Amino acid sequence: MSLPSSRLDRYRRIAGRARRVPGEHGLRPYSVAIVIGTWAGAYVGRGGKFETTEPITELGGFPPKVRFLNEEQRTLAGLADGACTVGPITPDNSSGGTAFSELVPAVAAQVEVHVRITGPAYPQGALFAVKEVKTDRALHWTLVCVPSEKS
Repeated sequence: MSLPSSRLDRYRRIAGRARRVPGEHGLRPYSVAIVIGTWAGAYVGRGGKFETTEPITELGGFPPKVRFLNEEQRTLAGLADGACTVGPITPDNSSGGTAFSELVPAVAAQVEVHVRITGPAYPQGALFAVKEVKTDRALHWTLVCVPSEKS
């Protein structure tokens, strides 16, 4: 049995308000953005590159939680050193949230999508590839990311 959309929206609004609290207190030191690189040529790496950035934020403009996985977690999941999870990310609702299309934009032959994480471990920002998007929860989404470049 699924929740009526009005009730689901209400719960997502409540979750969004709760998730901004750590950011208000400075407990979310990493900023997160989806970076979309569009190449002028027919394929990635051909021609000039145009880049757009879409920040991922919780209510009030605060960044989501970024948690770097320990060695055991990485080994069990088969992930590279430096892998992390981003989230919980509140799905879109009447008071804000993040649309699924922002997390996973449509990709064409000449487009590449990364996550840029900036914070204490990556002061200049580092690009990560999205390994998995977990959307199996009604009140939050999670990105599993692996480094795509060394900073």
